[in-house]
Amino acid sequence: MRQPRRFGVAAAVLLVAGLTAWLGGCASLMPRLAPPQLQVVGVRLQHGNLRQQQIQLTLHVVNPNNRTIAVRGLTVNLDLAGMAFASGTSDAAFTLPALGQTDFVLDVTTNLANALVVLAARMSHRLVDYRVYGEIHLQKGLVQGLVRNLHFNQTGRVRL
Repeated sequence: MRQPRRFGVAAAVLLVAGLTAWLGGCASLMPRLAPPQLQVVGVRLQHGNLRQQQIQLTLHVVNPNNRTIAVRGLTVNLDLAGMAFASGTSDAAFTLPALGQTDFVLDVTTNLANALVVLAARMSHRLVDYRVYGEIHLQKGLVQGLVRNLHFNQTGRVRL
């Protein structure tokens, strides 16, 4: 009676290497999206109390991709003058046209100490360095649910 052949260690290594190369090739064919570019174009103090204030951010969003991006929402953090300033989340869906741009208004929260820094800067009518970063939540994944969020991180200057 003949014994069935068994895979040797070398054959198993070759199989794993082949699968890895095949999966790597598939990954290179997946559509890649560059994260949209966000620019802070406005910061307005809305209302608040002693502990927390509502700030309205106006963001200019540019889609550098040649495909439309359906956005489910955003998570945004804003640093002003090198200091953590405000954060917020929006579940408002919108669509970024391919190679297009739009303005988006987002309500975020901050605390009293941070709001005072902004008010002092506003009184002097000067530009303030900012960093805006976070995630754009896509309405659906690109390839069978693989890409659901796009991270962004941009800097600039805004007049308060």
